[in-house]
Amino acid sequence: MNQFLTRLNNLSFGQFILMGSSVLVAFFLTAVLWQIFRAPRSSKKQALEPEKEFVRKDPILSQALNKADKLEDLLNKDLQNLKQNLSDERENITLAVQVLKNVALEKKLPQTLFQIYSETKSFPKKSNEAQKVDMEWHRKVGISDLDVVPIIGQDGITITFVLLRHVYHLDAILHNYARIKFVELILMASDHKKLMVARVKPDGEMGRFAEENAVMEMSNGEWVDDLIACRLLMDKRQSELDLLANHQEVEQLKKKFRFNFSSKKQLK
Repeated sequence: MNQFLTRLNNLSFGQFILMGSSVLVAFFLTAVLWQIFRAPRSSKKQALEPEKEFVRKDPILSQALNKADKLEDLLNKDLQNLKQNLSDERENITLAVQVLKNVALEKKLPQTLFQIYSETKSFPKKSNEAQKVDMEWHRKVGISDLDVVPIIGQDGITITFVLLRHVYHLDAILHNYARIKFVELILMASDHKKLMVARVKPDGEMGRFAEENAVMEMSNGEWVDDLIACRLLMDKRQSELDLLANHQEVEQLKKKFRFNFSSKKQLK
């Protein structure tokens, strides 16, 4: 402290005035900066007050702003309702789609379409006699009026047939990639309206049976009843075939050994 006072006493009059001026300039700059940073806030508040007062005094402008606020609230409510409705619809549609897929897989509809395709794809190449035999086989499951033509520009065929008095078209397109091979089956009504799209992966050996299947598109209608009935008739036809095949041993025994059943009854 004594050293500071000593240095202060040693200052000349000019140096003293210069130091005082520097201190005053520093205070002045501080005051200016404080006003600069403080002024916008106060000016904004002061500017808003006249605007609010003007709006309050102008009934037309005030009414327009009130309507705008109400309209904004109404639009926000509409958006919220739309969002809720879309969410509900998504949930309902997702549930309905899952139900249709479950029905299709449970009732083996993709496998039924694939079996129709696998049993009829070679129909045009067969002789008239063989075609007659095939038609007897197909009639057991309700299929008649069969026509098979190739699809131009694609590796596939279109199968037109009558199933339980209803005309259907079945497009079967083969997709063969490096690691996957599947048949896309598109069932259509007589007016070519799409009813179902399924993808079936044939077995690796004969390609006659479905290993995997997926339902890509599907609509509800009477055609589902026709296809379910066809599936049941196919299962019945196969069961009869299996029973007759197992009964061949009995037929062979009947040919090798003859029994006089009438004389046996007389002995009784």
